[in-house]
Amino acid sequence: MASQFNLNATKRENLGKRAAKRYRKDNLVPAEVYGEKNNQSILINSFELTKQSSDPQFYSNVIDIVIDKKNIEVILKDVQRDPQKSNITHIDFLAVNKDKKIAVNVPIKFINEESCVGIKISGGIISHIITEIEVSCLPGDIPESLEVNVANLDINQSLHITDVKLPKGVDFVHGGEDKEHDTAIVKCYKPVEEVIEDEVEQTEASAEVAADESNDDKSKEVKDERETKE
Repeated sequence: MASQFNLNATKRENLGKRAAKRYRKDNLVPAEVYGEKNNQSILINSFELTKQSSDPQFYSNVIDIVIDKKNIEVILKDVQRDPQKSNITHIDFLAVNKDKKIAVNVPIKFINEESCVGIKISGGIISHIITEIEVSCLPGDIPESLEVNVANLDINQSLHITDVKLPKGVDFVHGGEDKEHDTAIVKCYKPVEEVIEDEVEQTEASAEVAADESNDDKSKEVKDERETKE
């Protein structure tokens, strides 16, 4: 069962950029709730929203929004932030039906990286290719995260979407038995050693020395020819 978050909201009376700017000055964040039939423009207290959204689970769980004493279950659809201050300036929600499946992106939680064979024994590095997976499930069954165990991952090995174990009632939107969409999500590889760069520098240095010696020999030959003519 997904954890629940709660927000209180009021209906937004005035629309437009100027009105939105005034609302933000009053610590109210403009928001939109998209439903199957009707959309609602609302306002949410910025302090309450900041507190709730500081939890990473806020972005992949069902949220209860109370609008004028009426409760609506939603999931996050989109977030806009101030590019300098990073605070939320606008937020969109999608109304959901508890009895109808929805598609949602769930974050991947990579575990046992510290004991990974490829890192601990082979000296490799883990690369997270994908950090979230789109799944389909009922709103109440949205997982907080999907665990991927990388303990046995060795050099040049990778894990794919089909290696992820899903909870009951949760299905992949893309992947599963479909090999075409069975994307790699994490890989262990051996880093390029710096010695190679040193060898390149030494080779270039040797080439420069050889070129200098060749130029010296040519200059000496020209000088000898001139002395012979004289």
